[in-house]
Amino acid sequence: MEPVCPFCSASLARPATMNVSATERVTGGTCGTCGAIYLVDPTSKNVGEMMIQALGMVAEKLSKDLSDLVAGEDYEDAVLSYDWRTHRSPGISKGFMDGYGRLYVIRVKQKPS
Repeated sequence: MEPVCPFCSASLARPATMNVSATERVTGGTCGTCGAIYLVDPTSKNVGEMMIQALGMVAEKLSKDLSDLVAGEDYEDAVLSYDWRTHRSPGISKGFMDGYGRLYVIRVKQKPS
């Protein structure tokens, strides 16, 4: 099935090249409904690197240091199994030996005013 955002169930567009910084690019996108960021690891061997890149983007949005982020308070995340060739996902990853790549999805939680 087509990949959907785990936070709002909106369809996720095929990932494209995104600039993380002036010197760093990643493949991913942004949910058009809730604003969650998603990054692709087609091999599922670099999920940790993807998570660090995504957390860096969250830290920048919140004007915080990466080490100050608190899961559940500042952000929520999910890892989806993902076939980048067909742009299909069976959903939340059930393990890293399933033969799929990964779609790492992270959403900044809004702070109360």
